Amino acid sequence: MFRLKEFSHVVFSKMFIVPFFISLGLLFLSLRQFYPLDPTPPLGWHPSFFNAYDAWRVAIDIFVLFAPLAATLPYADSYLRDRNQGFARYALLRMTHSRYITGKFVINGLVGGIAVALPMIVFFGFTLAMYPRTLPPLSGTPYSEEWMRSPGFLGTIYAPHPNFYIFARIILGFLFGFTNATLGMAVCSFVRSRYVVLAFPFTFSLIYNFIFAILGAPVWWFGYVLTPDSMKASTAITVFLPLGIIFSLSTICIFGFIKKYNNLKLY
Repeated sequence: MFRLKEFSHVVFSKMFIVPFFISLGLLFLSLRQFYPLDPTPPLGWHPSFFNAYDAWRVAIDIFVLFAPLAATLPYADSYLRDRNQGFARYALLRMTHSRYITGKFVINGLVGGIAVALPMIVFFGFTLAMYPRTLPPLSGTPYSEEWMRSPGFLGTIYAPHPNFYIFARIILGFLFGFTNATLGMAVCSFVRSRYVVLAFPFTFSLIYNFIFAILGAPVWWFGYVLTPDSMKASTAITVFLPLGIIFSLSTICIFGFIKKYNNLKLY
């Protein structure tokens, strides 16, 4: 019950609501910049030439840059705030150390995942209301081959099952947010500044992308979890392996380095 109340408090807090509206703003900005707001097709083209699914995909490209911050801002520094304000002392009078850390871990991950997935869901509802809800046949598009509609991971299901494709992308968004929130919490094991905790996943994402771009392997950037159609060579392995490694190492840091009786950790 205590954790449920804490979860409800977080999702209705300004630290969740403000990033949510910023995320929506970025999605709408991207749509306005890169896709017509008027769903009327060019003369002679298929009625669904501009459609809800393509509009949603185009809009994600800018949002991916902000998503790590959206995932961490609501709750990733909660454990650090408890520690610095002394609340952890009182929490441990009511529950075991492992239960306390596990509760923080689960809530943080869920909130981070929802913070990324929810704007994607709401924005999909907007595109469904604004644009035609079908994809044009290949002959009604500027593409010559089917894979060009949506390259990369999941692309084969886009044309036959566009709704399922978007749903799968939203699930990936949740996993992306869960992992970034976990990464932020893991930093709490080593620093005392909440601003470092909140900014680290965003900074890490930029540095990670830069390094792999220099190495000639940009496909391994874990940001492509959100935009697998931005990289033709993206596969299930290139999407899930970096995400799994980051999540696993972050989880090890949380449960392995946060100690109950270390004054620098809880007290």
